[in-house]
Amino acid sequence: MATGRTISASFLTDLDTKIIEFCNSISELILNSIEDKNLKKDFKKQYGKISYTRDSGLGLGGGKLQRDVVCTRGRQGKAPYSNRNLRWHPLIVAEQPVNYAKEIERIEIDGEDEKQILLFVVKINGKEQKYPSDKIHELPEKFVALPKHWFEHIEKLKHWNDTLWTQNSCVIPAYEACNWQDSIETYATLAIAVATEYYNINFKTIYKKVVTLLKNQNIDKSISLPTNLFSKNKEEIITCPVCKLPLSNDLQQFRQEERIPTWQPAWRRSKKSEGNDGSNQILHVNPLVETEIRHKANTVRYGHRWCNVAMTDHSLEETIDFMEFIVNAHNKRN
Repeated sequence: MATGRTISASFLTDLDTKIIEFCNSISELILNSIEDKNLKKDFKKQYGKISYTRDSGLGLGGGKLQRDVVCTRGRQGKAPYSNRNLRWHPLIVAEQPVNYAKEIERIEIDGEDEKQILLFVVKINGKEQKYPSDKIHELPEKFVALPKHWFEHIEKLKHWNDTLWTQNSCVIPAYEACNWQDSIETYATLAIAVATEYYNINFKTIYKKVVTLLKNQNIDKSISLPTNLFSKNKEEIITCPVCKLPLSNDLQQFRQEERIPTWQPAWRRSKKSEGNDGSNQILHVNPLVETEIRHKANTVRYGHRWCNVAMTDHSLEETIDFMEFIVNAHNKRN
């Protein structure tokens, strides 16, 4: 039976491990800066917990920062998407060629019946090499599979069951992908935001500590962190980009009636609070696209759920223009 778990979830490359360890060091830095014991426990549980897996422990093992920033969104269904995977995962899928990943040569299907697996043929140093679905994470650089690579297999793939798709869930969408340094910087940005807004940590103090940590990264000394995309503006980091209110504001002043409770199965882990107006969700100031990497420190923020839903897949400027139109249409301008 399909579980939706990312294949090879427990297998990390040396680079993967170093990056996740560094994210953990950011969380530990914040944890050690929190004085209240109860707040320490809360930060660790809600935000700072780290799972050394490709999928953040199916969203249960890792904290919110790891799930939101380091991993792609949870996905299921009859497609080769990983349910969750690291955003710097080396195999992406896109509708058109992208300039930050090489095209694969072709896709093959090996095996019979319930043991069929996808094989991705790539060219490395002029030689063709085949990577099965459970070894994709070992690719030495980023590759992209395009519609033309899938075309000859459509008749077979459309009859695959959930089990076959689960054991071949090995790609991530191009628009959710980024470089490892982008994940680290966005992790740091959002960590500073929640540390300041929810855990009584002085912004200047924790910002300086995090920047020092970034400068001393030893994952790859050829890359200097923080980059010029890493914001220095306190208000830009700790407020919702849409409404400009603090992240800790629950937006209750805008709700005319109390939220009506709905039935939830008592035997399942409740995620009811994640649907509250003021709950924090990852928000991209500029919508994600396939053609360029936008999951970066200058575009990724935490924002209120209500604000995030209002944006959908539009830019902040488009959202503001639309809201202005609505206000005028309803004669609400004071």
